[in-house]
Amino acid sequence: MAQRTVPAISREELLDRVNRLPRVPFAHLPTPLEEMPRLREALGPRAPRLLVKRDDLTGFALGGNKVRHLEYRLADIRAQGADTIIVANVAQSNHARLHAALAARFGLTTYILKIPSHKDTPVNGNLLLDHIVGARIVEASSADPAVVDRELDELAARLEDEGRRVYNVPKHPSCKSDGSIAYLAAAVELLGQLEERGLRADHLFLAAGTSSGGLALAGKVLGEPYRVHAVSVGGSREQVTALVCDAANGAAERLGLDARLEPADISVYDEYVGERYGVPTPACLEAIRLAGRTEGLILDPVHTAKAFSALIDQVRRGTIGPDETVVFVHTGGIPITFAYSEEILAGLAGA
Repeated sequence: MAQRTVPAISREELLDRVNRLPRVPFAHLPTPLEEMPRLREALGPRAPRLLVKRDDLTGFALGGNKVRHLEYRLADIRAQGADTIIVANVAQSNHARLHAALAARFGLTTYILKIPSHKDTPVNGNLLLDHIVGARIVEASSADPAVVDRELDELAARLEDEGRRVYNVPKHPSCKSDGSIAYLAAAVELLGQLEERGLRADHLFLAAGTSSGGLALAGKVLGEPYRVHAVSVGGSREQVTALVCDAANGAAERLGLDARLEPADISVYDEYVGERYGVPTPACLEAIRLAGRTEGLILDPVHTAKAFSALIDQVRRGTIGPDETVVFVHTGGIPITFAYSEEILAGLAGA
């Protein structure tokens, strides 16, 4: 087990710096921290103590980690005087769903530039929710990043010509660092919950992204011994490491923190991606079954189940010891599950 190091900053001071940033609170916090004893039993006598941080229960539009992010983004949207949000993503995007719901709740308009994908039809899951909350869907002509980028700019220009005040989320400089800032605060929340139980985390597992950057940076500046394991669901290890570190370091710069997140500070995996983003792996489908049938925990086949499959594999490999404590950070994505019924049922058939 790793030991605490000398903190560069106290929890109270870290929260004070985070709380200086404009924020509109609407997430249901703190989210629960739950034990997973039946999963531990199923993984055998060498399994570590397992808990799950339920950030799928952030309470807004079916939840997820991005609800924490959006509290900071909404404050900036208001500061910019924007009345229209534009995002670009695939049909089953949690990111798009939550921005669309944010707009509905706070009197804004959302346009989603929908990138072509293999889950465009039927209209279900996140895409159905986008329609329910009134998002305006614009079909991108190609999934080519250069085309999407150009068409996003064209959409923004058209809306501005119509007199709208546009907040272009993918092009906004704080888009990535918002997520890491939110999870600096989430790390303090989690550490307090663990201490209430007399526990200390050795490992945190979650789908890779800006949230994992915030958790890793928090551990570094607070001197906490936990290791963050960020599991890629699409990009290479090198791509994901760069994204996570850039987001965390953007947060550090905004908060005036001296520390910077380096690749050695975080474990990033790309071996659990499988064929590509959005395509479930056999291990991911097993994770859905195992979590569901031992703990009643629902995972989605795009993000959380791939991250959970990494946790299961690392336990089975013995890289995590039975005397250690692991927290799985459930980042949400539940609506995606309904777009993958055929794949999930096929994966359950042989169980």
